[in-house]
Amino acid sequence: MSLDNVSHETRQQFHEVLDELRRGTVEMGSLVLENTRRLTEALLENDVQTAEAVIAADAEIDERYVELERLAFGTMARQQPVARDLRFLVTVTRLLYEIERSGDLVANAAKGMVFQHGYELSPKVRAMLGRIAGLVAGLWAEGVEVLAELDGTAAERLDRQDDAIDDLVGEFYTMIGASSDEIGFEVAVELSRVGRFLERIADHAVNIGEHVAFTVTGEFPETSHPPHPGDEA
Repeated sequence: MSLDNVSHETRQQFHEVLDELRRGTVEMGSLVLENTRRLTEALLENDVQTAEAVIAADAEIDERYVELERLAFGTMARQQPVARDLRFLVTVTRLLYEIERSGDLVANAAKGMVFQHGYELSPKVRAMLGRIAGLVAGLWAEGVEVLAELDGTAAERLDRQDDAIDDLVGEFYTMIGASSDEIGFEVAVELSRVGRFLERIADHAVNIGEHVAFTVTGEFPETSHPPHPGDEA
């Protein structure tokens, strides 16, 4: 085999690895989306068993994170990529973090519910929680699609949707505070944590759009903002 053939084969294998990383990251994001929807079902149906399934499902997300991160760093070390390929590999490691962190937030919201043996919610609180969770799941689904298509133009749109979610979460906090005597202090605290976790998941979806924009264009969009402090997982 000639040196040219060896180089071509090596390059082909390299791009196959890049495609594997992209597909794997999208699949991992889809697992978080599925678990977010499962969490919503648990919260709205007061289904502790489903909440326990949410917690258990996070293990697969964590396993995929370790596998894909190892593949990304190993590829950087072996191939020494440049330009857009290097941007993609560096960005993948950040995307994997955003996705894994969001998976942890989903699981933590479920853990609070299990700890409280479920939540008895008023129709008003349940409706608001369902609205927020639905918007967060929709935003996350859009972030996964942006990643799958490597759409470098979506960050601003995702950021606008996140602003609407932030406003609703603020209303949710007020609603919980007004209902704390009715639902109990401990439940009110746990529900406020659920609101914060959902808000952070939406933030991570926005970050996905920003990282994809960087991969495609080499620049972060003007709407880019640092992650919130105290992003618990």
